[in-house]
Amino acid sequence: MLSSVGSTCTFAAFLAVVAAQPSYVYKFDAETAAGIDGSIQVKYAGDDSSTATITASLDFSGVDQAKIAAFDGNCTADVTSWKWHIHTKWNSTQSSDSYKQCSKAATDNHYDPLKACGSASEYISEPECKAKSKSYACSPSNYTADPLTCEKGDLSGKFGALKPGEGSTVVEEWTDEHYPLPSENAETWSIVLHAVCGKEAPRIACAVGTKGGEDAEQVDQSTPVQDTGADCAVKA
Repeated sequence: MLSSVGSTCTFAAFLAVVAAQPSYVYKFDAETAAGIDGSIQVKYAGDDSSTATITASLDFSGVDQAKIAAFDGNCTADVTSWKWHIHTKWNSTQSSDSYKQCSKAATDNHYDPLKACGSASEYISEPECKAKSKSYACSPSNYTADPLTCEKGDLSGKFGALKPGEGSTVVEEWTDEHYPLPSENAETWSIVLHAVCGKEAPRIACAVGTKGGEDAEQVDQSTPVQDTGADCAVKA
């Protein structure tokens, strides 16, 4: 009886931890995402927290450079880095897609509720935002000094471009104390990967966010399990 109660309480506590730490995963499938495979996962410190851990685990070995060059004439050399941003729309029937399905018409522009106004802000069509975009200077150092410098969705501006290393992979983790709140997340949010081709950065692959994340069913051993209270008390 005690064992049964203990198991029930542990499971209840685990569910409470999962609920209190919402997560979202953007899954890229090589078959649909221009040869890019893997995921970008966002895990929050709490259900009303702006602190989030972003984990990228991506494999670029399946990317066909010739197809990128055919899609955009600016990409004549091998792509060695990728910009990445949160975009506000999703129109594909698949969870990840590529090329024209990641266009502005399909995924719109960067999430920018506070109007930092980069050149691809969701508000760039507004005259004031367009004028402000001329002085936009989001970089990791500027973001650390003043988070309002960057669009909330400008992930490469905040953390730097994704640069595949050995095996054409990217495995990195960042902590952002000013990430969009869990309540800001929308079902239409996507992360778009842009190939860096000189001064141009065409949209090559994109994936829509899914709440829960790919590891939602696994217990996070680093998170202490708290007592859930009266419901788990054993009465004499």
